[in-house]
Amino acid sequence: MRNKRLSDYRLRRLILCFCVDVTATQAVVLLGLNRNTLNRWYGIFRRAIYAHQEALKESLVGRVEMDESYFGASRVRGFHGKRKRGRGTSKQPVFGIFEREGRVYTEIV
Repeated sequence: MRNKRLSDYRLRRLILCFCVDVTATQAVVLLGLNRNTLNRWYGIFRRAIYAHQEALKESLVGRVEMDESYFGASRVRGFHGKRKRGRGTSKQPVFGIFEREGRVYTEIV
């Protein structure tokens, strides 16, 4: 975290925006930051989350049960154009919630 020029207050606000899923464009307006600065910090947060999840990940052995479900009337983010073929193509897929040794894990594929 070299060249940290954000005050602790602004950094906490930035973390709050990230946690409540405020888009980068909206956060730039709310916080008055440069978009490059905000994108850099959002990237740092994403890499930290990924590294933490990878450290907790264990290989599954034995019998594995898989299930797939679709939720919602439309996708939360993403494609805004014409829908592609089939029923439920605009629904949000959710995969993999499992419990192991008293801990609950989610795995999004």
